[in-house]
Amino acid sequence: MPTPRVSIEDHKLAGTKCHYQDDDAEIRPGRPKYPRGISPEAKSVFKRLCKLLSRRRTLTEGDAELLRLYAVTFDRHSRALEHLAAEGEIAPYERLDSNGQAHTVYKENLHLKIAHDCEKFMRAVLGDCGLNPISRGKVKEAVPKKPPQEETFPSREQTTLPSEDIDLNSINEKAIN
Repeated sequence: MPTPRVSIEDHKLAGTKCHYQDDDAEIRPGRPKYPRGISPEAKSVFKRLCKLLSRRRTLTEGDAELLRLYAVTFDRHSRALEHLAAEGEIAPYERLDSNGQAHTVYKENLHLKIAHDCEKFMRAVLGDCGLNPISRGKVKEAVPKKPPQEETFPSREQTTLPSEDIDLNSINEKAIN
């Protein structure tokens, strides 16, 4: 049986570090670099997401690859929707039978599957970035790391009050008696 965990308060009293809770972990804000080799439409999607995440103060440099994948998938999704608009959701395909005769078969358009897969992936990425109502509270805010301020005790000179020189000639002896 493992030893029980020491509470955080006991760690503070003993001056030890708690290994099961990382209080020092802060996510540093940053703007990812624009990826190379993507279309101008994908770049505009990348910029739009960066702007949205920076307004929410959750944008970091580590989000670059995830946002690039989203932007490329968004571009692929829009191209698939253009094909669907032109061809329809059910498309005719030529199929050869065992005798080599061509037959027209109506099947689900292949671009419909591409669009569906892109939509599932984009929804997952938006969830990972905290851009849906369910995962909004799970994403930590990116804040600049503050240097730790150590508690210092005042020195003896700081705690003792300065002594004022008392002029003994200014004391009224008649008021004291």
